[in-house]
Amino acid sequence: MNILIIENSTNISQLVSKILDSYGYKVTLDDKTFISKNLVKRKIFDILILNTNLGEGVTKELLKYIVKVSPESKLLGICNKGSWVEKVDFLNNGGDDVLTYPFPVQELIARIQSLVRRPKSYVDEHLYIGNFMLDLNTKSVYKGNEDIEIRRKEYDLFEYLVRNKGRTVSRCELLDHVWDYREYIGSNTVDVHIKRLRDKLQDRKIIETVHGIGYKLKNSTESSKLS
Repeated sequence: MNILIIENSTNISQLVSKILDSYGYKVTLDDKTFISKNLVKRKIFDILILNTNLGEGVTKELLKYIVKVSPESKLLGICNKGSWVEKVDFLNNGGDDVLTYPFPVQELIARIQSLVRRPKSYVDEHLYIGNFMLDLNTKSVYKGNEDIEIRRKEYDLFEYLVRNKGRTVSRCELLDHVWDYREYIGSNTVDVHIKRLRDKLQDRKIIETVHGIGYKLKNSTESSKLS
């Protein structure tokens, strides 16, 4: 697997490179000068790791270019300074996940493996699953022509499950990706939102409970439009 690291800090880029190399990944290093632009255009990288703060507007422009020329590539941000706003901006501009530095080796590898499993569905403006359509721009859910009234967290939860269709997603993973880990979250938060989501979708079979682990969006209900 080919990975490109775009990072201004030599210490961080060298550290991450050594970790990934020890796990058998082929790594290329770059910085905000983006000399690897043509390589990205040739779509040779499976995952790109970017610093979320390469300078004023730099990360955003790189994300726009990468998403345009290589939409299949997965984008992992590394945030070594700044606030949660920086992470949100990265995700809203095409990033798939964000990791805060410093981080344990195991988490870096787990995040990469999770991205590899995750379908790059956001390239389209809509996601489809069975009779449901998710509008990624308006954050709305439709069943046929019916607009389903849904809260933002319920939408985020449903979208994450759709993007990870066919595999079991643990409660911890959902808490990590759908909720802010700095908020106080009750132990039954995920279960409560799943129940509300099922009630509003009026389809209790679409989200399967995997006892003791989490939930899985069943493949049997998915539309052929979902890739």
